[in-house]
Amino acid sequence: MRRFSEVIRELELRDFPLAGGPFTWIGGLNSQAAFRLDRFLISDQWEDNFSAITQSALPHLDSDHNPIVLEAGSFSSGKNPFRFENMWLKIDGFKDLVRSWWNGYFVKGYSSHCIAKKLKALKKDLKNWNKEVVGNVSFNRAEAFSHLQRWEAKENENSLTPREAEAKKLALKDYRNGLF
Repeated sequence: MRRFSEVIRELELRDFPLAGGPFTWIGGLNSQAAFRLDRFLISDQWEDNFSAITQSALPHLDSDHNPIVLEAGSFSSGKNPFRFENMWLKIDGFKDLVRSWWNGYFVKGYSSHCIAKKLKALKKDLKNWNKEVVGNVSFNRAEAFSHLQRWEAKENENSLTPREAEAKKLALKDYRNGLF
């Protein structure tokens, strides 16, 4: 451990602020112990090249450990590709709706041509349905994440009351439902 500390000093590495709470591990009896176990270390030169970096603690879902993520800002490479959301499968009647759309598309030609045209039509219908029924998935996911982070920040400051702990569990459930 001493050698590790020497290398950090020699390379002039340093930690930088962690968003999302001061700790990355909470444990012990009734979660009374909390420590910052994980961190990214950077040099001044590295920060000069990547000035928009942040490190954030993510919510601990099934663990006593908060994962941390290093972000270097947003990059836009054009139009977002279509993504099938697994959470759609949990919505009542979704499979029947997709089946009715699929069976309602009438395309003539070779099999591969028909499948490609049907998939294109299905993509359009899914996008419209998602906007009308589900809403903005990215926004909903971000809202659930933010809500959960607020509860975890409060928990890091002091213990949650039983009522607050229950509210945090509901926030975690909302977050999970938006991810899977």
